[in-house]
Order: sequence, then C-alpha cells, then structure tokens
Amino acid sequence: MQKKRKVLRAPFIVTVAAAASLAGAVALPGCDPTVQGGSCPEEMPERGSSCDADDLSCEYIDSCDNPIGYRCVDGAWQVEAEMSCNPPPPPECPEERPEADSSCGADHVYCTYIDDCNNPISYTCSGGEWVMGPEESCNPPPPCPEATPADGDRCEGGVGTCGYTMMTGCGPMPIDAACVLEDDTWRWEVHEIFCNPPPPDLCLTAATGAECASLGPTCQWLVPGCADESGPPALSAVGCFPSLPCKDDSACPSGTFCEEVVVNPCVASSPDGATCAACGMITNVCVPPSAATTAG
Repeated sequence: MQKKRKVLRAPFIVTVAAAASLAGAVALPGCDPTVQGGSCPEEMPERGSSCDADDLSCEYIDSCDNPIGYRCVDGAWQVEAEMSCNPPPPPECPEERPEADSSCGADHVYCTYIDDCNNPISYTCSGGEWVMGPEESCNPPPPCPEATPADGDRCEGGVGTCGYTMMTGCGPMPIDAACVLEDDTWRWEVHEIFCNPPPPDLCLTAATGAECASLGPTCQWLVPGCADESGPPALSAVGCFPSLPCKDDSACPSGTFCEEVVVNPCVASSPDGATCAACGMITNVCVPPSAATTAG
C-alpha cells in the first residue's frame, strides 16, 4: 500500500525581538540587552559597546566623582563629555635660579636652589613674580684693621672681635677689640692678666679723656657710676686708670692700690650714653690715694 505523505507546515521566521522574548532574552552578538526601548543603561557602558537608539544621551558619574556623558552614535556608545580625573602636573621649576622679582607663570610654585656659597635658597612665585626666601650670608666679614683701633673709633658692622697686643710694664699683653653692633664702634676688652712688676702709672697723668685715649689700650677713662648703700662705693672722681683689672695692690703701679668701685658703664659703651641705659658697673681699679673712696 502506498503511504500518505505528511503535510508540510508553512515556514516561519524567528525575529530578534521574538528570540529575546524566548528563553530569558538571550543576548546575541552585537546587541546590548541593557537598552530597553531607547532608555539609558543603569550602569555606565563601555566605550564602543553597542547601543540601539542613536542620538540617545546618558549622564553618569565616573570614578573621580566627575560627570561624564555618553551618546549612542551609529550603534555604539561614544563619550560625549569627560572631565580629567587626574590633577594636572605641577609647574616645573626653572633649571637656572631665577632673578628676584622676575616674572613667573604660576603662583605658589616653590623652588629650591644652591647659591654661589653652597647655601640652600628658596624662591616662591607670588603675584606673578619670583620672591626670594631668606638668604644666608656668604660674604666673609671685613678684615681686622692692621693697627690696634682706638676705643670708640668707628668700625664696619660684622667685623666681630679682633685680637691685638698692648705694651705694659710687663711687656706685650693680649687685648681684644670688639666691633659693637649697636653703635658700630670699637670697644677694648682687656684680659685679666697680672704681672710683677706692675705696669707704670702713666695713665694717672692724663687729665682728659682725649689724653687718656692717646695712651692706647693700656689706659681707660672712667666715670663714677650709681652705687647703693649696701654695695661697693662709686669711683670718687673721673680719671684715667690702668685698663688691666687688679686683684690686689701688688698688681697696681707704685703709689696706687686696688679698690673695688662702681663706674658708669655707659661711658665705655658710648661716650654720649645714647645707647646705654645702665647706671653702675662694679670693677677693680688701681687708684691713687687721692681717688680713694670709703663705703657709706
């Protein structure tokens, strides 16, 4: 017997949309299932990934909390607007040390260099100009005078203390001449040195301050200071005395004796007293009997 053939069913076409509705919307190559009906994906898409709604614009926040825009162009996501996530590199310092007050490009730029004396020095760009920081002095101080300066002579600031020798009855003895910054004058600093026999009494012969100064650092012009009742007495009168301090009478010229008195230190630091506010200073001085004082 001849069997009947089965009737063939009409062919049908499975569309993409229909396939997506089947089996849980399986994604096909080239498709982005996150776009439904022309809406923006919940998650930020990858650049160049596919999309199905041209001219669709979506806004997201990137990993640096900056807004970033995506647009669907020709079926692919393109970045529309993006802010840089990395801060720009700081302006570079000039290779050569800039001149102070010369122009600079970016404020708050801080640069460090080494000056000609191998000292660190800084520059900061402020208001469009390089501002130089504190600078260490690299210039050596002025040299000490060859000859011993007179007490009270003018000196160059920064010289410091210079060592000299002065002639006494005991021979040459060391003496320091210090340049006092307050008034830029030389002041003698006589060391506490004693000898036997004691120095001559030439100082006592000077009647004026000028005569006393002409005798050199061996002598000093002293003025009575302010003494109180409980302390040593004030020097009895102005006069020229040996500069070397004394401990006892053996260190004094013949006919004089060592006495602890109060003198005016302002005369030693400044002849007019303009830079001195002190009133009395205790010191030991070789005085003649006529200049002797008594306490009380």
